[in-house]
Amino acid sequence: MEKGFSDIGFVTFALAGVSYMALAVYIIINGKNRQENLWLTGAIVISALWSFVTAGAFFGYGTLDYFLSFLEILRGVAWIAFFTVLLSRIWAMQGNVQLGRNLKLSLCFFLSMILLVSLWDVGIVFGYFNVQLPAYYNVYSILTLCIVIFLLVENLYRNSAEEGRWGIKLLLLAVAGLYIYDFLLFADRILFTAIGQKLFEARGMVNFLLVPLLAIAVSRNPSWKMNVKVSRKVAFHTITLIGTGAYLIGMSAAGYFLQNYGGKWGNILQVTFILTALLGLVAFISSGKFRAWAQVLLSKHFFQYRYDYREEWLKFINTISATGEHYDLRERVIKTLADVVDSSGGALWLCEQPDVYQLAAKWNFQYDVENELLSGDDFVKFLEREEWVIDLNHEIEEGKIKHHGLSIPEWLLSNPRYWLVMPLDHLGKLVGFVVLLQPRVKNNLNWESTDLLKTLGRQTASYLAEQISEMSLAESREFESFNRKFAFVVHDIKNLTSQLSLIVKNAKKHADNPDFQKDMILTIQDSVTKMNSLLSRITVVQEPSLDRVDHVLNISVTIEKMVKDWDKRGLNIAFTKSEGDVAVYADEESIETIFMHLIENAREACAADNIRIGLDLSCEGGFAIVKVRDNGHGMAQDFIQNELFRPFRSTKENGYGIGAYESREMVKRLGGRLMVKSQKEVGTTMKVYLRLVDDREVSLS
Repeated sequence: MEKGFSDIGFVTFALAGVSYMALAVYIIINGKNRQENLWLTGAIVISALWSFVTAGAFFGYGTLDYFLSFLEILRGVAWIAFFTVLLSRIWAMQGNVQLGRNLKLSLCFFLSMILLVSLWDVGIVFGYFNVQLPAYYNVYSILTLCIVIFLLVENLYRNSAEEGRWGIKLLLLAVAGLYIYDFLLFADRILFTAIGQKLFEARGMVNFLLVPLLAIAVSRNPSWKMNVKVSRKVAFHTITLIGTGAYLIGMSAAGYFLQNYGGKWGNILQVTFILTALLGLVAFISSGKFRAWAQVLLSKHFFQYRYDYREEWLKFINTISATGEHYDLRERVIKTLADVVDSSGGALWLCEQPDVYQLAAKWNFQYDVENELLSGDDFVKFLEREEWVIDLNHEIEEGKIKHHGLSIPEWLLSNPRYWLVMPLDHLGKLVGFVVLLQPRVKNNLNWESTDLLKTLGRQTASYLAEQISEMSLAESREFESFNRKFAFVVHDIKNLTSQLSLIVKNAKKHADNPDFQKDMILTIQDSVTKMNSLLSRITVVQEPSLDRVDHVLNISVTIEKMVKDWDKRGLNIAFTKSEGDVAVYADEESIETIFMHLIENAREACAADNIRIGLDLSCEGGFAIVKVRDNGHGMAQDFIQNELFRPFRSTKENGYGIGAYESREMVKRLGGRLMVKSQKEVGTTMKVYLRLVDDREVSLS
């Protein structure tokens, strides 16, 4: 940086110093007497001093240049100390007071060494020391401090409860903004061997503009209450960020070396190296093995318990319920259990058929295994009885489970990639078991791991047992659906046989009558045609649909035809009508089916030697009303409400309980309704309401 007066540099750094001092005075006057405020005041005062010294250097006081690097480092150390005090609350809340103390001591030692070496550099300038420090030492120190501050800022934000971030996010944003600018500034110096004059001058303005954010943050949260807590996710990100920062600093140093000592190839080597190093960093961070290693390191050295059970449970729920993925439930079960212990894959065996456990699913599992195991197998019995998570690495001795003497199946021992055998127990029954592959990083199980696996195993077993039950139920429903369809066909065939039986009965009296013979042949032909039609549709027949039909039908003509057909079969039906031709919305086949059921039910309800059935046609309120009357035994009101229209319920000895149900549903489909009025030992009247066609819409021929 050139010495001498610069209006822009002097003014911007002077303004930054004044604003820092004003903020420090505000905190002293209005801030609460807390440890955090004392450290914050110290950081701001040092920032003000650094700003004034830098402004003085721009003004031309050359001696001040010698103190700039030391003040740079001192300012970073002050901000780190303030953030460390805030983070110490986290460890105290978690009961890890000793861990907090150890981290404070480590930071104190590390930062003290940086400060002392920086003072050494000042002493060299004034002739107190003769040993020269390595080139760019202070630049690398500042970059290291920047990375540490990024870590602390990131930890504070991630650990703050959402409702508490309102009071701290501006502080974190301001400090992060300052040191992001510094990081880019000094990284640029390493790469291009000098700091740009304009960039350095703008640094003062950046500090001046960010001070108001600090002031707002202080006014929002003078007591620094954050309700923070430590999570393994935050610790993992911290380790990742530390490693990334160290890697970037090392990469910068290597790039600097290549540029200065690579001769005419220096620039090419530097660019190539930086690109390769960045690609290597991305590959390393995205590596599953690296993530597994970091998680094992955290669990062993930073936490009392290996697992964050809240996080594990939420992860379990998210994985097991992730129906959007292409994995089905069984594969998600394997993935869920594998993720807990960082296994790379597994296979699942389920008991879906009596006495046999079959291979049901694989996830990242490419090996040939035993597809079926009998439930009577000693190994399967052991899993069900003991609910034991078997570690094939440490619990097997000479092909047997230690302390149990049970032989392990040969196919499990034949592949060194197999690691865990996990039973899935539900209500004391072994639903299945999972074989997991070796973890990405060596991970010895302890009591905590096995307890968590057993708990998740029981939960997943309940899901699998429910799925197996649902599949069995669905299969039963398919059979039930087919049976229901078949029952409707059988019922219609039964009605046809009833009609044929009437012909057989009357044949004894009228067998010699040519007219009877002619009608009998026509009736038989019609019945055979209908039965063949029913049999041909037995695989597709469905229960009556509720879709309305808008075909126009002359109901008077259709009923008269039906009455004549029944008369030919030997059943006399009285038909009366108060109207002439009546047009309704219906189709002839549906009407014939409806009244075939109702008339047949009426006939069966009457005594064989005293059958009186009548049909009455009238119109009322936009509906044609057809009454089917009989003098049968009648029905109780309770039976009409609760039993009559329930399918497959019948009081008849050979009945199917379908006729009334099918008739009502078909009437509904036509847009009408069916009503019943009955009295015990008096008779029954079934009233069928069908929609009338407006005379203006159609005329009947």
